[in-house]
Amino acid sequence: MEVRRARASDRPFIRQLTLDTLDQGIPEGRDIPNEVVREAAEQHLGDLDEMLHNRREVAMLVAVDDKEPIGFLILELRHVEETTGERQTHIYNMGVAASHLGKFVDRKLVQEAARITHQRGCRYMTGRITASNERALMAALRQGFEVERYHITMACGPDGPTSMPGRPPDQRGHATARVMRQHHRRKASSVPD
Repeated sequence: MEVRRARASDRPFIRQLTLDTLDQGIPEGRDIPNEVVREAAEQHLGDLDEMLHNRREVAMLVAVDDKEPIGFLILELRHVEETTGERQTHIYNMGVAASHLGKFVDRKLVQEAARITHQRGCRYMTGRITASNERALMAALRQGFEVERYHITMACGPDGPTSMPGRPPDQRGHATARVMRQHHRRKASSVPD
C-alpha cells in the first residue's frame, strides 16, 4: 500500500466514497434525512476539482493498493486555531473503502498528512469526529490524537431549549457501517479456497 497525492483520475473514487460514507458524519442527535444531506454534499463535491488544483490551500491524499484507490484524506493546509492563532492543518474529510476497513489505511493516510503538516512548518493537525462514532474516535486516539475541546449543540424551540430529535436507527451511519462490515466479513469467510 502506498499513499500519494490525488490525481484528477482519483476524483470519481473520492466523490463516490464521500457519498457512501456520508451518513457516518451526521450527528446522531440530528433528524435530517440522509437523502437531504446527500443532495447538499453532491452540490459541494464540485469543489473537488478546485481542491485538486489548489495545492497551497489543500493536500488531497489517496491510499492505493495494487494500483486501486482504497482511501483518501483531504487536508486543509491553512487552518488557524481559533483561540491561540496558531497555524495548523485540519483533516477536512477522510474515507476508507469498506473492503479495507481495519487494515490500517487510515493510519497510513494520517501518517502522511502529519509529515505534510510538519513540512509546512505547523506543529498541530486537527480533525473532527461525530460524538457517536466511537470507532473513529478510538482509532484517532490510538494514532496519537488528543481530545482538546468539546463541540456542544442544543435544540431550540419556541419555549427555549428542547431535546434533540435524534436519528431513526435505519439512518444512523455507524450502525449501517457496522452491518456492512459484518456482511463483508461473512462473505469473505464463506468463499471456498
